[in-house]
Amino acid sequence: GAKAKLIALALKNAEELLKKESTKEEIEPKISTLFELSKIPYKIETFDNSHMMGAATVGAMVVWMNGAWRKQEYRRYELHAKDEYGQMKEMLSRRIESFEKNSPPDLWVLDGGETLRRLAVSLLDEAKINLDVIAIAKEKLDAKAHRAKGAAKDIIYTENSVFELQPTDKRLQWVQRLRDEAHRFAITYHQNKKRKTDTQNSLLQKKGIGPATVKKLLNYFGTFEAIDKASYAEISVASSENIAKILKTDSVN
Repeated sequence: GAKAKLIALALKNAEELLKKESTKEEIEPKISTLFELSKIPYKIETFDNSHMMGAATVGAMVVWMNGAWRKQEYRRYELHAKDEYGQMKEMLSRRIESFEKNSPPDLWVLDGGETLRRLAVSLLDEAKINLDVIAIAKEKLDAKAHRAKGAAKDIIYTENSVFELQPTDKRLQWVQRLRDEAHRFAITYHQNKKRKTDTQNSLLQKKGIGPATVKKLLNYFGTFEAIDKASYAEISVASSENIAKILKTDSVN
């Protein structure tokens, strides 16, 4: 709809702006100087965790290299840990394991605070990898001390400092765009997965199988694909012969 088109346009504009700023003004050296990085970050990986209404947690990694998004290097991770710390540890550990195939970047940007930044540094130290890490998070506001005007500010955590830059600061905006792209990539996965689940659900319900039975089958088999591949006997055990007849006479694709 119109809202989706507006969002798509805003994302496109943000991408163009990011390209423009990076190529014309060479923002990477400015980032390196401000945050006291060990090198100019021409290749950056940004990580984000995303939850959607109790669905599986998905971690996303997006890659920025030499002034452009490297979409072929984007990755999604299905995460099993229940808390944010555990999820980030799981995702970063898996990325470290893949360094041999896909070499490390110059900089990691994490959606999170100092605790997650320190976690990343300790994982890299264990793996004997030298890599700069910064994190970006909304400031924590308690109800009494909330700002009278405007939303919570983004705080950037680095090895040596904590930065609360002005909203108009190009360097802050640049880090925010990296974070926002990682978030967008994680969210679209959830939306696509939900759409697919809804489609498969409605296919089963068109066959006369009610929501309670669909839930029972999913609890037993785990996925719609597994239901589709299950034998007549397996479905009979999971539900009933009647349901097995319906499903195996005309299997759901």
